[in-house]
Formats: sequence, C-alpha cells, structure tokens
Amino acid sequence: MNPYDKAHELARTLKASAEYRTFLAAKEALATDPDAKKMAQDFLRKKMELEYEALAGKEDAAKAETLQKMYELLAMNGKAREYIEAYFRFQRIMADISKIIGESVAEGLDLFAKD
Repeated sequence: MNPYDKAHELARTLKASAEYRTFLAAKEALATDPDAKKMAQDFLRKKMELEYEALAGKEDAAKAETLQKMYELLAMNGKAREYIEAYFRFQRIMADISKIIGESVAEGLDLFAKD
C-alpha cells in the first residue's frame, strides 16, 4: 500500500464531500456580495490573530469579546453566515483528519519517549 496513493484518494474524497461542495457554494455566493465578503475576511483575520496570541500565551478577553460581537453582526448577513459556518464545518473535518493521522504515527515521531 502506497501512502501517496492513499493521500490522493483522501484528497479526491474530500473534494467530492458534501461539506466541501457546500463550502465552495458558500464561497461563490459570498463573492457576489463585497460587503459580506469583507465581513467574513475581517472576522477570520481577527479569529486567526486571537488564536496565534493564545498559542503565544497572550489571551485577551477584550479582543475575544470584540470577535464575538463581530460574529453576531456577521450572523445577520446570510451569505457571510453561511460561508463562515461552511468554513468551520470543513475546517473541523480537516483538523479531525490531521489528528487521526498524527495520532496514528505519534509513537514514531516522539524522539523523547521513554524507552
């Protein structure tokens, strides 16, 4: 069994999934509304900034509250909301797959494991 062949098979499966097709349709719809697109971009940009800060140990409650308010505003725009929801669903699938793969080979990757 060739891992590259399986990776390509997984890629084809992901591309054909309902979640990915829904995500692409939401992205196309979002592209027709510049205001909604900007809202979604600003929200995702701010979300990534907060995630990076959290990884660096710099949590900011005020920024998190601002992000929540941004989401509440974004949720009132159908195209922006549908895109963000589809984005998060597909992102969850990708994260789950990454976790499954990582856990399956974790033993071999941990150089500092106790023998």
